[in-house]
Amino acid sequence: MSHTAIVNATLIDGQGGNPVPNATILIEGNTFAAVGTAESVLVPDDAVVVDADGRTVIPGILNGNVHLIDGWLLCFPGGVEYLARWEGRLVDVIVEAAQVTLKNGVTTVFDTYNAVGPVLAARDKIAAGDAAGSRVFAAGNIVGMGGPFSVDFRAAARPHISRTFADRMDALFSAGVGSELMGLTANDVRPIIRDYLQRGVDMLKIAVSDHATGVVGFDRAYLSFSERVLETMVEEALDAGVPLLSHTTHLESLRIAVDLGFDVLIHGSMVGMHSIPQKQIDRIREKGLTVGIQTTTEAYIQKLIAAGNPFGYMLGGVNAENERRIIAAGIPVMLGTDAGCTSHDVLSDTNEVGEPDRPWTLGLDHVAWARGIVEKGMTPMRAIQSSTRDVARAYRKGDILGTIEAGKLADLVILDADPLTDIANLAAVSVVFKDGVRIDRESLPTEPLVTAITPRDPS
Repeated sequence: MSHTAIVNATLIDGQGGNPVPNATILIEGNTFAAVGTAESVLVPDDAVVVDADGRTVIPGILNGNVHLIDGWLLCFPGGVEYLARWEGRLVDVIVEAAQVTLKNGVTTVFDTYNAVGPVLAARDKIAAGDAAGSRVFAAGNIVGMGGPFSVDFRAAARPHISRTFADRMDALFSAGVGSELMGLTANDVRPIIRDYLQRGVDMLKIAVSDHATGVVGFDRAYLSFSERVLETMVEEALDAGVPLLSHTTHLESLRIAVDLGFDVLIHGSMVGMHSIPQKQIDRIREKGLTVGIQTTTEAYIQKLIAAGNPFGYMLGGVNAENERRIIAAGIPVMLGTDAGCTSHDVLSDTNEVGEPDRPWTLGLDHVAWARGIVEKGMTPMRAIQSSTRDVARAYRKGDILGTIEAGKLADLVILDADPLTDIANLAAVSVVFKDGVRIDRESLPTEPLVTAITPRDPS
């Protein structure tokens, strides 16, 4: 079996201890075989040696909330052309997105809303070694939500496109577990959820409340299901052994998700424009749930507010204070950006080509998140753990991912600068290993489609 040794490293292993100077990391096949000081790790004669030259080595980053097909574009201008242009190549678009993330040191992503068929096909293509890319775990649709041209996203586009195209896209994304479930009984819902889980999704994400908040305004939100129906869905997920993720948008939906014990509270700090009661924060901590905080830098938040963008208020104000209180309470926090593979045309329209703090563009989104979370009171070391170990634990993958320890999958990043001095140095990626293989970063993405500056013919 092949061996690779990373020597002369300053190791941050993701477990929270002090960095280990002059560390050696021995990789055997696709796993870490030994990790420790240079004196404690024997390097085989046949090993390929990579000299870190004193640079910082961290675990591969895990992003716990992405949409490899750009979910944000489904709500705003650009979404129609995005889907129409790439309808026949959605698998390729998802692979491209996973290559963009891998290039930037994100070795694993959890896609929490996507068209289930294409995202599972892309996941399997990468897992089989037929394409490079971050390791993908996928939920498919958010149970209870419609497709891109439903009221949950951009129904306003329907008068301007063919009904046949809109219906086809909505069916592709909703996958039989969309808003049509809202009128059913618990007994009706159970076999539908069971069948959906048998399609091979890696986790189940449920809309405890609606997504129309982002369309009709942040001053309203609606519960999607009764607690009895939600309990049935939770039972099916538990039986299938998959993690449970909640989509919540107000205090009551958050309370229900906490009571039912969802593993991950996606953007759980965002509850309209309300302060989360301290009793609820205490309960989240007591139950050991993970909050997927969605944040960015204060400078970017103020830029959005100055432009009159309502998402500036959603990311700032009382919701930012909720984030600070969650962090101060010691609740496990998970990196999650909601980012997608944004088209160059859309970024050009918004004058955000190369904007490093835009949290919804895959690439450096995790760096903007880390900078924002440190501004909210988290230490750089904890920010690294929240971007690695804590994501793996939240998704029940802590036995194989998230830290640099013997026996775990060999995912790591060598940085050219110290992230403990400045967390923005997470952007200083020099070398990436995934599954024990050194990634050819310069070759990624191998076939730019969405990210190409000059649009390509989709054929």
